[in-house]
Amino acid sequence: MPSERLYVWVWLPGSVDPVPAGALDAVVGEPMVTFVYADSYLARPDALPLYLPELPLRRGVVVPTVEIGFDRISVAGCIRDAGPDSWGQRALAYRRRSPRYQNSLLNDLAESSSDRIGAIDFQESPTKYVPRDANASLQELLQASDVLEAGEPLSTALHDALLHGTSIGGARPKASVRSDGVSTIAKFASRLDRYPIIKAEAAAMELARRVGLNAA
Repeated sequence: MPSERLYVWVWLPGSVDPVPAGALDAVVGEPMVTFVYADSYLARPDALPLYLPELPLRRGVVVPTVEIGFDRISVAGCIRDAGPDSWGQRALAYRRRSPRYQNSLLNDLAESSSDRIGAIDFQESPTKYVPRDANASLQELLQASDVLEAGEPLSTALHDALLHGTSIGGARPKASVRSDGVSTIAKFASRLDRYPIIKAEAAAMELARRVGLNAA
């Protein structure tokens, strides 16, 4: 029997709104999260597998075949990849006001921002989709990143601003930013940088543009 359940919603090709695709269950006494497709999703003529090698379209519980990962939990790789990495986990721990919180993969997925890369999101409800987003300026995000790295207290506004960086993979400080209807990724410098990495990345992208590559 599962001790936790979280629902996976997906944006199908050409669709503006997500639909419930199935459920994730944390198995009691086992470091494992299983997945089961919803009957309503399997009945759709346009249903697609979340990732065919791991989660083929079929009825019944799908047990992960991958080995236990860095978080000591066995789960489909496409689900783990959609969750927050080290920077996002740091931000979530700070939002919970406890740097030594009890780690839970489903909690991380449920609390991270909905403005994520990819076509899936995670919800506590199988019938109502509620996006988890917070409005924050680029300056607020930069300030929140600096304050978090320094281990200093955050204001309420900066505390909420941290949500923006929890849905993007990677270890470096970053956040998703939406301006004039366009979504971009903002990457910030870190106190641990041994050289100006952000400037180096900008220089590398500029060189790529000059030789004709389609760079950010």
